[in-house]
Amino acid sequence: MSMKPKPDTRAFAKDRDISAFLDGAQESATPVAKPIEARQPLAVPRQPKVTKIFNLPLDLVEALRTEAYNRSRETGRRVTETELVDQALRQLLKLDS
Repeated sequence: MSMKPKPDTRAFAKDRDISAFLDGAQESATPVAKPIEARQPLAVPRQPKVTKIFNLPLDLVEALRTEAYNRSRETGRRVTETELVDQALRQLLKLDS
């Protein structure tokens, strides 16, 4: 089995002055994203985590997913569904957070 030779791409090469391209890139180099604030978790874990499996109604699952997404967009950091459930249960059960 023989290997194919690399294709000849010299016909596509053009004599270009790339310094103009680089100068233009430096002029338009502006930060697009705003700086992210210090990342703090909603609930500070004090104990090891334990996995619990619950069957929840579809409307509750959708509301939880939507709330996690909205909070992630507002805060600029990822807010997980687990964090929201943890926060809600701590408020309901009046546990210190």
